Amino acid sequence: MSDNLPFQNPDQLQQWHQGIKDANRNNIFCHCHACGYEWMDSAFDVTCIQCRSATRWLETRT
Repeated sequence: MSDNLPFQNPDQLQQWHQGIKDANRNNIFCHCHACGYEWMDSAFDVTCIQCRSATRWLETRT
Protein backbone atom coordinates (compact mmCIF):
# COMPACT_ATOMS: atom_id res chain seq x y z
CA MET A 1 0.00 0.00 0.00
CA SER A 2 1.26 3.49 -0.83
CA ASP A 3 2.55 5.88 1.84
CA ASN A 4 0.90 8.75 -0.06
CA LEU A 5 -2.67 8.11 1.10
CA PRO A 6 -4.73 11.30 1.59
CA PHE A 7 -6.06 10.08 4.95
CA GLN A 8 -4.40 11.18 8.17
CA ASN A 9 -5.86 8.37 10.29
CA PRO A 10 -8.04 5.24 10.07
CA ASP A 11 -11.18 7.22 11.03
CA GLN A 12 -10.85 9.38 7.92
CA LEU A 13 -10.47 6.29 5.77
CA GLN A 14 -13.59 4.78 7.39
CA GLN A 15 -15.55 8.00 6.73
CA TRP A 16 -14.48 7.88 3.08
CA HIS A 17 -15.63 4.25 2.77
CA GLN A 18 -18.97 5.16 4.41
CA GLY A 19 -19.44 7.99 1.90
CA ILE A 20 -18.95 5.53 -0.98
CA LYS A 21 -21.51 3.15 0.57
CA ASP A 22 -24.02 6.02 1.00
CA ALA A 23 -23.53 7.12 -2.61
CA ASN A 24 -24.11 3.57 -3.87
CA ARG A 25 -27.38 3.35 -1.92
CA ASN A 26 -28.56 6.63 -3.48
CA ASN A 27 -27.95 5.70 -7.12
CA ILE A 28 -30.99 6.48 -9.27
CA PHE A 29 -31.59 4.72 -12.57
CA CYS A 30 -32.72 7.24 -15.20
CA HIS A 31 -34.35 6.45 -18.54
CA CYS A 32 -35.18 9.20 -21.05
CA HIS A 33 -38.50 8.65 -22.84
CA ALA A 34 -37.48 11.12 -25.55
CA CYS A 35 -34.27 9.43 -26.77
CA GLY A 36 -34.08 6.17 -24.78
CA TYR A 37 -30.74 6.99 -23.13
CA GLU A 38 -30.11 5.40 -19.71
CA TRP A 39 -27.75 6.58 -16.98
CA MET A 40 -27.18 6.63 -13.23
CA ASP A 41 -27.53 9.83 -11.20
CA SER A 42 -27.83 10.84 -7.58
CA ALA A 43 -30.70 13.33 -7.94
CA PHE A 44 -34.30 13.11 -9.09
CA ASP A 45 -34.51 16.55 -10.72
CA VAL A 46 -32.16 15.95 -13.66
CA THR A 47 -32.46 16.31 -17.42
CA CYS A 48 -31.26 13.74 -19.92
CA ILE A 49 -27.50 14.03 -20.34
CA GLN A 50 -27.80 12.85 -23.96
CA CYS A 51 -30.59 15.01 -25.46
CA ARG A 52 -31.24 17.48 -22.59
CA SER A 53 -34.92 16.50 -22.43
CA ALA A 54 -36.66 16.98 -19.09
CA THR A 55 -38.85 13.94 -19.82
CA ARG A 56 -37.45 10.95 -18.02
CA TRP A 57 -38.45 7.94 -15.99
CA LEU A 58 -36.66 7.49 -12.69
CA GLU A 59 -36.30 4.44 -10.50
CA THR A 60 -34.39 4.19 -7.25
CA ARG A 61 -31.81 1.44 -7.55
CA THR A 62 -31.99 -1.20 -4.84
